[in-house]
Amino acid sequence: MRAWERLREEQSGYVRRKPESTPLYRIVTSVYEELELCWEELYQSEYGVLRSEVTGALESYLSCGILAHGCARASCENKECQHSELIAFSCKTRSLCPSCAAKQAVIFAENLVERVLLPYEHRHCVFTVPKRIRLYFKFNRKLMAHLYRAAWESWKELVVEQYPTGIPAAVEALHSAGDLLAFHPHIHGLFLSGVMMPEGSFQFMQIDQERLQSIFADKVLLALLAEGLLSEEDIDNMKSWEHSGFNVFVGDLIDRADQKRLLFAARYLKKSPISNERLKIIESNRETIIEYASYKSNEKRVRTFTPLKFLAELQQHIPDSWEQTTRFLGAYSSRSRGAAKEKHLLESSALNVLPLPEPLQKPSANWARLMKRVFELDPLLCPKCGGQMKIKAFITNPCEIDRITKNLAIPNQRAPPRLKFVLPTAA
Repeated sequence: MRAWERLREEQSGYVRRKPESTPLYRIVTSVYEELELCWEELYQSEYGVLRSEVTGALESYLSCGILAHGCARASCENKECQHSELIAFSCKTRSLCPSCAAKQAVIFAENLVERVLLPYEHRHCVFTVPKRIRLYFKFNRKLMAHLYRAAWESWKELVVEQYPTGIPAAVEALHSAGDLLAFHPHIHGLFLSGVMMPEGSFQFMQIDQERLQSIFADKVLLALLAEGLLSEEDIDNMKSWEHSGFNVFVGDLIDRADQKRLLFAARYLKKSPISNERLKIIESNRETIIEYASYKSNEKRVRTFTPLKFLAELQQHIPDSWEQTTRFLGAYSSRSRGAAKEKHLLESSALNVLPLPEPLQKPSANWARLMKRVFELDPLLCPKCGGQMKIKAFITNPCEIDRITKNLAIPNQRAPPRLKFVLPTAA
């Protein structure tokens, strides 16, 4: 796994990437149209109805980083340099595009550490459920809300036992992919290692991991019982197992001063389910095989797919448009942070301390929307002189893009070689 510094360095400046050279792009561009045509016959019984979010994400991904689908033109403000760059629009799809996910994870982590997390120790915790009940979440994504709620309420219950008036805090994220892309819904979270008391003091608390796991299991099972998916006999049977399949991992304390670990844990909350580095295309005269590798515990494991089966497996990790992928809870909720800010302003006013001024002018909605499409952490740093570049225009006209790229002697798009594959038949 790449270190935080290496990832941050890779994202620190804009370099026009070539998505068409990546394995994932080649797979998607080769078979995504056939996937939609054969989905009902081949995959609907195993994965459910093909969602519109999936087809939309695949189409958006194919335009990500491709100049022909729209770009911004930036020029260096240094009169002696006047270097010009074309910045391709990003797709901003959730979970599918590894490049966009990596950038969003960096931005999310830095914002979380700098503006949200309180200056105390935190723990990285993981809540997982047994295979026996994962199918319920696979075919009804609305049930994912129960996992968020069960993890938070389990932690909160332990807190209330020790500090009845204390306020816990957490940031939770839902991950649906296992190491080899199998459907494995689980919750990752950064939890405050104590509670905030009403008067503003912080109280550290010890965590009983076994009790936390037991409470979490009970809450998930009761939620599925209320949904009519499990009976009381099913629950009694699962509780009688020696290993129920429920597990809660409570990580070591992360000191607030340990920026490296804290940023890494925060970035992991937004981790993409797919990595091009673990993806390999093996071509032969008969049919292409897709290999996806895992290197957990220094042991390499590989899962193989046909190209169509790979996309079918990957699509289940694309969230619906209404799905929340992260939640801020307790003292980290928007309401709590807003109340804390208002209290701080009132106290500052009482002490005749002027609060920090708000920006005099907010950027327009159009500018914010367009910058979001092309934002690359620091896309306006001149690669030649290191000076500041300024965006001169946003270009969406294909003819204009073609003219500019020809003048700059760069391709505006280049389709990768198509994969050879055999369209399977239903059993």
